[in-house]
Amino acid sequence: MALQMKGYHKLKVYFSIFFLFFSFVTTLYSEEFAFSSLEGHTNRVTEIVFSPDGKTLASASEDRTIRIWDVATGTLNHTLSGHNYRIYSVAFSPDGATLASGDSNGKIRLWDAKLGQYKVTLEGHHSGINSLSFSSDGMTLASGSSDRTIRLWNATTGVYKVTLEGHTESINTVVYSSDGKVLASGSSDRTIRLWDASTGFHMNTLNGHTSSIYNISFIDEGKTLVSMSNDSTVRFWETSTGHPQETIGINNIRYVSISSDRSMLAGVTNGRWISLWDIATESEISQLTGHQSDIYTIMFSPDNKILASGGYDREIRLWDLSSRVSISPSNVEVPAIGEEFEIEINIVGGEDVRGYIITVNYDVDSLQYVSHSQGEYFGDDVFEGPTVVNEGNVSFSFVSTEDASEGDGTLASIKFKVVARKASTISLTTTLSNSDGERLPYIVVSSKVIEPPWDVNGDGSVDILDLSYVAARFGLEGESAADVNRDGEVDIKDLITVASGMVANASAPSPFFHQVDSLPTRTDVQMWLTQAQQLNLTDPTSQKGIFVLKNLLNRLPPIQTILLSNYPNPFNPETWIPYRLSESVHVSLTIFAVDGTVVRNLELGYKPSGVYEDKHQAIHWDGKNNEGETVASGIYYYSLTAGDYSETKKMLILK
Repeated sequence: MALQMKGYHKLKVYFSIFFLFFSFVTTLYSEEFAFSSLEGHTNRVTEIVFSPDGKTLASASEDRTIRIWDVATGTLNHTLSGHNYRIYSVAFSPDGATLASGDSNGKIRLWDAKLGQYKVTLEGHHSGINSLSFSSDGMTLASGSSDRTIRLWNATTGVYKVTLEGHTESINTVVYSSDGKVLASGSSDRTIRLWDASTGFHMNTLNGHTSSIYNISFIDEGKTLVSMSNDSTVRFWETSTGHPQETIGINNIRYVSISSDRSMLAGVTNGRWISLWDIATESEISQLTGHQSDIYTIMFSPDNKILASGGYDREIRLWDLSSRVSISPSNVEVPAIGEEFEIEINIVGGEDVRGYIITVNYDVDSLQYVSHSQGEYFGDDVFEGPTVVNEGNVSFSFVSTEDASEGDGTLASIKFKVVARKASTISLTTTLSNSDGERLPYIVVSSKVIEPPWDVNGDGSVDILDLSYVAARFGLEGESAADVNRDGEVDIKDLITVASGMVANASAPSPFFHQVDSLPTRTDVQMWLTQAQQLNLTDPTSQKGIFVLKNLLNRLPPIQTILLSNYPNPFNPETWIPYRLSESVHVSLTIFAVDGTVVRNLELGYKPSGVYEDKHQAIHWDGKNNEGETVASGIYYYSLTAGDYSETKKMLILK
């Protein structure tokens, strides 16, 4: 397309192009992110918390006050006084109308957050309150204390309900799941306890951390629990089972907070710096500096566009993280080998964006770059730079020759082909420039390529036990790990998908499997194959699943040992003799002439149980006797001996 540019506009475009290509070979590390400052506390800020709608921020301090701020304007709405001891915990109710605060003397106060008025004091703990959390319906308040107990209170009246005991050291953090079904607690005893939110019964204890747990939170609509510990790890757990999912090492980072979309974590390093991490790549993406003393508390806003921090310098900073470049979807479920999938690189909160360079890094052992295309963020008049494809990464650039762009949109789309089905990471390095050729500060968030949920029983491997798990739940409706394709019902399609995740040549049952009563039989597997074939499933995933089931059918132990008919029959000069073994035994075959004379002895040795039917496994007879001479045409008998089993069949050589 012909480009018509004049004067200053033309100069700015050329300058942007020059800047972008210069940035391609000189990478800048630090980004300067805007922030607003909230000041007023006269002692250390101990905790900050956003209201559920993100419009209000409450801060607690060792000055024995709580301050409530308007996030958009930074205006101080209320100062709440009444505690006689230092305050270390605050929490909003789900509707944002009530604020709870807890102090080092074990007292809890409830406040009207809108009016800034005191409501009631809750007493009963014998030591400091470290954490508070409201249930999802706002009716119950949970408090965790250094006295090793959790107390549940009526959040309206303040009346005590019940005490939960079990931790052996200080309880540092409590939180309700978003669906209101689970209450989680983390302690200095290095354990996490899960409680039934309605009954208070202990459900599960999660072990793995080697030091005190100081923060826990629920993400993924309550399906995942995240725990942060002084052992320098962040751990992800499946809420329903308590199974560990992932562990991220974060050496020398404290007071970690996780974004609700599981894309970023923020923590304090060197006391006064905030380190922002990309969870997908487990690497630092930026540092936020400026606090004059040690930081004690940080928290993401509900929409993850603001990070609040506070500490010993008595200042609260609200860091603007609204400008972001990220991959969509953030978790890519890898399709079948040979299939292609596409990701989008999106921008949120763009301001005066004139051009960009993007480098996409990927695992060459699992993915192959196919192509990329420009998104709709810029108009049609763009300058496209060279595409550079190396092993494991691809780089490309675009500069708008029209006006700069604002707001949200898609910068580019990238297509990959699956080489191997395994977990990996797709990461981004992005440089964006404005109309003056200046580099723009943006958070860059990468993506994970995840294996489909084949391991439905959660034992860490995809095998025949997962097939049994799915088959046992055929017809089940609603949410279930067995509903792999998430269509609301467990059926043969789910089983075939799980089978596609098994390694075909490893689908044979191990000796351990023989001890499991719930193993599928050959009849079961044959029935699954019949059902799948009736559906005429032709997609690559289903085809691989069917192939694995066929392979499994051949490897499962038969119900009984049996000698089958040879093939071909009649034959000349060779034939194959198939058989099945229900147990592992010594096997031999003897071939007789019509008069009973032994023609050939074939000693096969010790054979494991299984099916020996194809030409690679069946017994081969080349039509020769024990002396190596070719036998004459006629009827012969072959007799198989396998342990206590013996059977004889007839065959015909016809020349």
